Amino acid sequence: MIDFSIIPEVRLWDNSTRFEGFLTEVDASVPLTKFFRLGTEYRYQIDRDRVYNLDIINRFGIYAELDHRIGDLRMAYRAMYLQEYTNIYTRELGLIPESIHRHKVTLRYRNKKWHLAPGISAEWFFTLAPSWVNYQEKLRLTAGVQYRLTNKINLGIDYKYQQEFYENNPLSSHIFCVGAEYRL
Repeated sequence: MIDFSIIPEVRLWDNSTRFEGFLTEVDASVPLTKFFRLGTEYRYQIDRDRVYNLDIINRFGIYAELDHRIGDLRMAYRAMYLQEYTNIYTRELGLIPESIHRHKVTLRYRNKKWHLAPGISAEWFFTLAPSWVNYQEKLRLTAGVQYRLTNKINLGIDYKYQQEFYENNPLSSHIFCVGAEYRL
């Protein structure tokens, strides 16, 4: 059985007063065992950069995920390798992809009687290539809640705190996300 989802998301910055971007993520994964799955994802993203131009980003990734449930509590660890491509007009990197690996730990509580599922996660990003951006890292902490609208549709609200490391001007970001998830 293949799990497939489409997740559109709107991102707001500056105390939720400024539109920062829109993205749509398409994810497909296959459970190999009860606790282990392999997957792939594609993301199309439009971001406003700091001078109000639009960045168009295409991202392709593969991942492995370990998943364990204890009653209504779900614990997961995901390791992902991805490459991001941008249009030659949107970034100085042009068509040279950025290669990144990410590690994410998630805790989510989902009671079958509740329509709400609160969760938290921590994710660490490591940039591998191109060589002039090696060692750029960032940490993202997320807290949010999903609302089960139907068996196939979840709505979510997340707050994400993100901190960059090992850059000339490291950025701390507070990101408010509103999203919808549709599972086939």
